[in-house]
Amino acid sequence: MSFAKSRFVMAAIVATAATLLIAPSAHAGSAEDEANYWGKDVCVDPGYGAFKFTLFYNSNFMGAHRNMGYNVWDFGGPRPLTYCLDGASAPAPGYGQNLKNNAASAKNFHATFVADVYYNSGFKGAVDDVSWGRNLNYTYNNNASFAWRG
Repeated sequence: MSFAKSRFVMAAIVATAATLLIAPSAHAGSAEDEANYWGKDVCVDPGYGAFKFTLFYNSNFMGAHRNMGYNVWDFGGPRPLTYCLDGASAPAPGYGQNLKNNAASAKNFHATFVADVYYNSGFKGAVDDVSWGRNLNYTYNNNASFAWRG
């Protein structure tokens, strides 16, 4: 193999590895997928844990919330994601409800990536991009997946 060709191959390998190491993603059964379900940062106060994306049950960042750190192919998947218990004396509205088709607002605390919330599972359909925080528009109470976009 020529020197120029080997440099090209090495550059392609490094670029692919960098993409995989930098972009948060998850695949069914992966460690990232498990972290989205059972990780210690799933229910901490939004913005205070390692997970940088939060969906809220109500508009204006109110009600129960759920933090996610990695892409989610289907909120309703084989094990539906649910909202966390919030509030000191009583659960917040939405506690225990499924995330799928039940989110009204979202916050993104990631400094580099935009969070895209999709109408359909598998990152398809109408999308609300969340670069910081907003009430959902196209996916208001009709949200099925989310993915980071760099």
